Amino acid sequence: MNLTTDTLLATLKRFSPAKVRAYSSDDEFREIAVPTRRRKWQSVISAIEARSWSRVEMLDKSGAVLGYLENAEPAGALEDVGSGGGGGAIKEAERIVALVIRAQRDAMTFRDAEVASLLRAQGDVVREMTAGMRALTAMYQEQVQAAEQVAELRTLAAQGPERGQLTELLEAAPAIMQAMPMLRSLLNGKGS
Repeated sequence: MNLTTDTLLATLKRFSPAKVRAYSSDDEFREIAVPTRRRKWQSVISAIEARSWSRVEMLDKSGAVLGYLENAEPAGALEDVGSGGGGGAIKEAERIVALVIRAQRDAMTFRDAEVASLLRAQGDVVREMTAGMRALTAMYQEQVQAAEQVAELRTLAAQGPERGQLTELLEAAPAIMQAMPMLRSLLNGKGS
């Protein structure tokens, strides 16, 4: 541990905050929750030191500032990843990039399978709806034809000598038209 880490640990233990706010040099901050497990201060210090910081405020549960600590140490030297000494960092970065690419490829394959399944199901629904509409259209056309035939029979019944039989047929026409879909389905069932 260095001097800043020791000071940070002592300050955390003294104030025992509920959360910590770490400010960067450009006054942007990030809040760090204090865990309730063992070695919680080490965890908080690791989170604070994960990025450069200029000031740390200790906050209570309501967000009130209990105390603060300024970072007086200069920034540490950055590792040169372009030189031969940073080869481990480059290999680690390449490994992480490869993992991300593989995860993205797997996610896209899964998504493509879901979309294809959804499109197949939608196609089936559209085909069923089209078949239903065709059946309704055919039934409507049959009803229109039957109505036209009934109208012709009425005209003939009013004019012709066989008025009695045609009148009975015309009176039965509404019942026949209502029963036509059922009769058609019965006839189609026998033909199968």
